[in-house]
Amino acid sequence: MFTRLNNCLYLFVIVFISIHLPGSLSWPSGAPENACNTLSPGHGANRPKSPSSSPFVIIQSHSDYKTGDSVQVMVKAPEGLSFRGMMVQAYDPSTGQTIGKWQEGRGLKMINSCSAVSHSDRRGKRSATLVWDAPEDRQSGKVAFRGTIVQRYSEFYEGLESTLSQQ
Repeated sequence: MFTRLNNCLYLFVIVFISIHLPGSLSWPSGAPENACNTLSPGHGANRPKSPSSSPFVIIQSHSDYKTGDSVQVMVKAPEGLSFRGMMVQAYDPSTGQTIGKWQEGRGLKMINSCSAVSHSDRRGKRSATLVWDAPEDRQSGKVAFRGTIVQRYSEFYEGLESTLSQQ
């Protein structure tokens, strides 16, 4: 009897851990600074989906900037879908160097050391409006954005590149 109870308890613990551990290993309060180099969410053995198959888009208002300019960046989900996490990074398309900084906003976490912004909660989002500020040490230049969008723990898209708004 005691052995059977121990076996049931052991099985319960294994099932409980296997269900709840993946969510606890994710970054519900946003990506950490050490994700800057890869923009990878580090979701265990889960592999990223191809960026070309992503239903999510990153759209920037313009690519040219001068000192003091801001660029609006939208992360958007299509009708009927949402995303739980994101990490978007600003960079100079001619050098690959990260540049500028992000304005603070509700539900956002700044990672200024690598010109990135992430989510600060894991609620489903249909869109996120981000505002990037041009670097103060440059007269002018071009900026592009790259990122990772997490739909759910086991489904995420790395290597997304921004496109220009058609407005």
